[in-house]
Amino acid sequence: MLNPAFVYISMWSLVLLLYFFGLTTNLVPPTVVGLMVILMNMVSIFLLYVLLKGRKKNEPLSSERTEYYVAVVSRFFRLLLVVWLLGTVFEIYYSAGVPLYWRLAGINKLYTEFGVPSLHGVMNACYLQILSMATYLSSKTRSKKLIFVIAVLLLWPVLMLGRGILLSGLIQIVCVSLVLTKISYKKIATLVVVLLSVVVVFGYLGDMRQTSNPFSYLVSGTSAEVFDALPSGFLWFYVYLTAGLSNFFHNIDTVSPAWSVSYSMSNMLPSVVKASFGLDARNDLFTFVDRNLNTSTIYAGFVSDVGAFGGFLFVALIQLVCCCIYNASLKGKPWGIFAYSVAFQILVFSIFYDMFFLLPTLFQFFICFSLYVFANLRLDSQKKEALQDT
Repeated sequence: MLNPAFVYISMWSLVLLLYFFGLTTNLVPPTVVGLMVILMNMVSIFLLYVLLKGRKKNEPLSSERTEYYVAVVSRFFRLLLVVWLLGTVFEIYYSAGVPLYWRLAGINKLYTEFGVPSLHGVMNACYLQILSMATYLSSKTRSKKLIFVIAVLLLWPVLMLGRGILLSGLIQIVCVSLVLTKISYKKIATLVVVLLSVVVVFGYLGDMRQTSNPFSYLVSGTSAEVFDALPSGFLWFYVYLTAGLSNFFHNIDTVSPAWSVSYSMSNMLPSVVKASFGLDARNDLFTFVDRNLNTSTIYAGFVSDVGAFGGFLFVALIQLVCCCIYNASLKGKPWGIFAYSVAFQILVFSIFYDMFFLLPTLFQFFICFSLYVFANLRLDSQKKEALQDT
């Protein structure tokens, strides 16, 4: 259930199913080329997973090694938490408050105006890794205090009215939890309840930012009756899940590739650099079916650069990386688990956007690598101390 092939194939199958229901007016007819690219990448990740899957079962970590990893993660967690708190306090000062306060106080500022450009992405990366580490530590130590810390941390995206960061945090928490524990019917039922709660809260926060659901114009007739009977979040989710696919189908046969990597890699440039050099914030050449719906799945930048087949190859490369990270997570080492929580998020959000080449995502991988270096440096110093004692 947690392996990359299952995650990727199930997410895209779900979106295609929802798409074929045709509940909103912005959905264009699927194209043969578009469907072929999607199906080819479903096959590619299945083959990659099977080929890379280790034949030998990973031996469980010894209790001594587990205690060492818990101690290392605990220390690194506290250090990262201090960095994030200092940066966040500075961002609140810089922005003169948080978006929820602006909304309640009637201050005419958008939630996108919160934070220091570029620094905000780094802080989000730190925040997400803090959640992953706190989940790991709470699972290993059975600490109720850490569960409380996680609950408090999850209030931060609410203050920012940041539904995307809230979803990312929850996805990484779920991933780490599932890696560390066995899946049961009880846990699946709990996940379903959490998912429904997220849908409701997602819609509530979205309506608060907009004063009402901005996508109500996309439904009519029977569809309108269906969504009227459900909480607002269901319409939000349906539109967000299917809009990117609609834009993908709308452009896949007509876009003229730039034959470069400028669009694929554009999100790796900090926003400060883009603003300084007057670079376009767009990372694709797509024309949108609806201007209000500007997502185009993981394929947008790749197809804009190298066409449909190139898009397939780029996504297959990302799938390869995710499969390798998954294999590393099975060894039980914390940096592998935390890295896969990021890869897991990339696979889930592939129906929506390219998260792999996004700077905050890459910074999360950097944090995981920093933890690996930190752990090995501590281990080397302990070995040296032991040798000196003998």
